[in-house]
Amino acid sequence: MHEPDHVLDKIRARYRNIWRDRLLLGADTAFLFALAAPSAQMIARDSDTVSRWMREWRTWSAAHPTARLRGGSRRTVVGTQEVFTHLDLPTIDDLVSLDQDLADHWLRANARWARLQKLPGGAAEERLRPHLQQIVELDDADFEILLGATTWFTENPRSGLTIRQVPVPGMHTKWLSRHRRLVLACLSIPDLGGDIDQNDEELGQDNLDPLGLKALPVHVDVILADPVDRALVGGLRHLSAPLPEIDALPVHPETVLIVENKESAYLVPDRPRTVVVHSLGNHLNVLDEISWLDGARHVYWGDLDRAGFTLLSRARARMPHLASVLMDQTTLEEYKALAVEDGTRVDTPEPNLIAFEAAALAELLTAHGTYLRLEQERLPSAFVLDQLNRAMEGHGSGQVRY
Repeated sequence: MHEPDHVLDKIRARYRNIWRDRLLLGADTAFLFALAAPSAQMIARDSDTVSRWMREWRTWSAAHPTARLRGGSRRTVVGTQEVFTHLDLPTIDDLVSLDQDLADHWLRANARWARLQKLPGGAAEERLRPHLQQIVELDDADFEILLGATTWFTENPRSGLTIRQVPVPGMHTKWLSRHRRLVLACLSIPDLGGDIDQNDEELGQDNLDPLGLKALPVHVDVILADPVDRALVGGLRHLSAPLPEIDALPVHPETVLIVENKESAYLVPDRPRTVVVHSLGNHLNVLDEISWLDGARHVYWGDLDRAGFTLLSRARARMPHLASVLMDQTTLEEYKALAVEDGTRVDTPEPNLIAFEAAALAELLTAHGTYLRLEQERLPSAFVLDQLNRAMEGHGSGQVRY
């Protein structure tokens, strides 16, 4: 015999399965839920329990007048007994009225679907269907931005603007990164772009093309460690410029040091025929576009954490002869006291780490099942400079790969 709470769980599950169809198709049919009514033998064997169950359902029914209890007869040794067999709910409105969360969800879904249908060109039901739950869960401000963005992109399909130039209040790069698939669904545009890292400051051109937008030029940060190279660009040591301008620099380095973080890169002293590229983050694709990298020795220095090794592996996938420095088990063990706990989600590295790098990565896992992070900036400067010099000279003590 099902209690009211058990049937309510069934009602919630049924709603989750059908609400999209009811919203999109508009058809409304009755719902019927079996109560697992007691048998004649059960009534004869335990009439007190059956009586209590009947009273519970009568009380519940009185508090929910839109729900209808259906009865049936059971022939027992003490005569015919009437029991409740099913719960009838004539419409989906009757169904959601039994649970406030369902009622709120259904009300919001209907209100938002009505507004989506009023967008220019209407709303493509099948393309929006997989995204309806996310749309309903948006807060009011984000939903208003979604409507504004859809309207604007419909009216301006090939604007050629950057995201920040689009005159939709509240829409910015982070918002579009999180909600780009919803905008495309509302526009009935297939999503052919790649996965988006929501921590990126800028979306790539492939992600912006379907919306008719253009990406900002990718800026690359470099340090010209050779005074001779600096003389060619007015004495500038630190440069941050769009990728084509960096590629056009009149330099021919023998060594290129790729450093994960800016503060650490600033430690690198002057050195002949050396250029430092830093602060790329996940934008490692720029390494394919800088022609003066060809023919140079490539050395990578990243944080001693899981993200650092993932970035190293991705850079090495583009530069097969990429060496690493200060990313070894010896450095980690010597300065482990400076490490902190690392709870961030990190992608698995490419399968190209070499033995000492893989050993250092494994060492990051503690006995408690947590991970460590030893950031570049925490290492003593004198130690860092010694190791960098040895690495760039090509005889780092087993820490460099060529």
